[in-house]
Amino acid sequence: MVCDLLKELPKLHKSVMKRIRPFDTRQLEAFEVLCSTGSFTETAKRLFLTQSAVSHSMKSLEEECGSRLLRRQGKKVTLTEAGDRLLRFARPFLGEMKKVRRELDGFEKFGVGRIRLGASAQACRFLLPPILTQFRESNPLCRFEVKCEDTPRCLDLLTAGQIDLAITLEPIQMVEFEFAPCFNDELRIVAPTDHKWAQAGVVDWSEAGSESFILYNRTSYTFRILREYLDKEGVRLSGFMEIGSPDATKELIKSGIGLGVMADWAVQTEVSRGDLASLPLGKKKLSRTWGVSVRKGRKLNKAERIFMKMAEESGCHWMVNREL
Repeated sequence: MVCDLLKELPKLHKSVMKRIRPFDTRQLEAFEVLCSTGSFTETAKRLFLTQSAVSHSMKSLEEECGSRLLRRQGKKVTLTEAGDRLLRFARPFLGEMKKVRRELDGFEKFGVGRIRLGASAQACRFLLPPILTQFRESNPLCRFEVKCEDTPRCLDLLTAGQIDLAITLEPIQMVEFEFAPCFNDELRIVAPTDHKWAQAGVVDWSEAGSESFILYNRTSYTFRILREYLDKEGVRLSGFMEIGSPDATKELIKSGIGLGVMADWAVQTEVSRGDLASLPLGKKKLSRTWGVSVRKGRKLNKAERIFMKMAEESGCHWMVNREL
């Protein structure tokens, strides 16, 4: 009995492999054309094959299916029930395959495809619109998928291959990324206009212990940069509130809840209206460098290279023309 089972194993293995093996797309294509023409001769002409090659292909397909698919009536061909079922699968499948091939064929052409971009909420609001407007004028067929995340998260997404480019702060001691700098900004103390530091026009860090501060989340690059700056200056904050939203931070500052540390351009409108005051942190300014990060060694397509160039040009233009 054991010997009989061992003899049957190759047959069982062959049967299992046969069931799970995918269809040959060339056979499906020949089958679909044959169903449309109803003629082996016409199918062979359309596919630039010999009639015997088409016949052999259909025989192989029937063996793969384990069912008879076609009835031959003279020179004409009709479908069996199994053949009809296969045709209802094959036509949309082949149609979708052709559609995907056309799309893929255009991805490497100039201005076609997509760019998956990561950027912070502030970058999405203030920096991206002019860059995207300029880019779309010359590359209307390229589409963008934007993920709104802070710098650490954007770098994680780049590493995972989930985005292509990211507008970030300059990565700190991370050799796995290439960084194209675009512009610098300055972090400043933001205070209500009636605060004593705003009235004096200077920050007195000796009084920092009695002040409340509203800072970026401690996981952010900005918090890390600020903490290193204050440590070097010998300043220790007694307490602070962490807020991820710049708009919420500004409203809290206006209400007198605390003092903020924000980028100069993020409060430019409020400062010009007289709603808030912006002061340098000290004699030594605290600057950040923004730019486009990409995974090291990744080959950029034409659209991505053009976007990076426009981002650099836009940053230079902004640095020259901004009003502080």
